[in-house]
Amino acid sequence: MSIAYSPDGHYIACGGIDGIVCIFDLATGKLLHTLEGHAMPIRSLTFSPDSQLLTTCSDDTSIKIYDVQHANLIGTLSGHGSFVLCVDFCPDNTHFATSSSDRKVKVWDAGMRRCVHTFSDHKDQVWGVHTTTMAPN
Repeated sequence: MSIAYSPDGHYIACGGIDGIVCIFDLATGKLLHTLEGHAMPIRSLTFSPDSQLLTTCSDDTSIKIYDVQHANLIGTLSGHGSFVLCVDFCPDNTHFATSSSDRKVKVWDAGMRRCVHTFSDHKDQVWGVHTTTMAPN
């Protein structure tokens, strides 16, 4: 259902309808890790800009953060009231954003693993989210 390339060019991650993530080595094409944890389909996944973390979101309403190198689940976040449809890491490596069919967009602090802001003015489900770095004033 979803796919992401690591920014360092070493990995590709695929999220399935079965809630399982597979991480492949791009150089060899071999499966490196199988990550379990979601109870429903994975809608979106993204690597952190330093390629150390993989963040996933699912119809089970959760967001999961994995250590890519060791294939460890390092956090499960909740806060959306329905399917989490999209996730995107900020280029500064400190935050990521999620969108949901609950009509909300949330910004999360990646280090503290908590929601720092919720945008709730959408009139319908939010299918996508994209982050960018803003230039200083």
